[in-house]
Amino acid sequence: MVNFPNQGDIVSIKDINFRLLVVSTRFFNENGGIIACPVMKVATVSPLHIAIDSSDTTGIVICEQMKYFNLHQRSFRVTGRISLYQMMDISDAIQGIFEYI
Repeated sequence: MVNFPNQGDIVSIKDINFRLLVVSTRFFNENGGIIACPVMKVATVSPLHIAIDSSDTTGIVICEQMKYFNLHQRSFRVTGRISLYQMMDISDAIQGIFEYI
């Protein structure tokens, strides 16, 4: 049985040249797919570009570029994790994209 990543994990996926932050919940991820945002070293200033700093990854999460990845079809490894407080900020930014007026 494969242990799929959890929300807040930073993952590296084969053939993708940057790290990804898993933003989907554990319940969603248990089916073998994740929703993740890219973590870039440099990005323009924006309310949807949130800086993260963990023991192994420093960068900027691009919240508006969420993508679905099927981990049954791709090899991956978890390379780190961000704090709960950083994940809460990112989750709030993503939720703000979909709020009603």
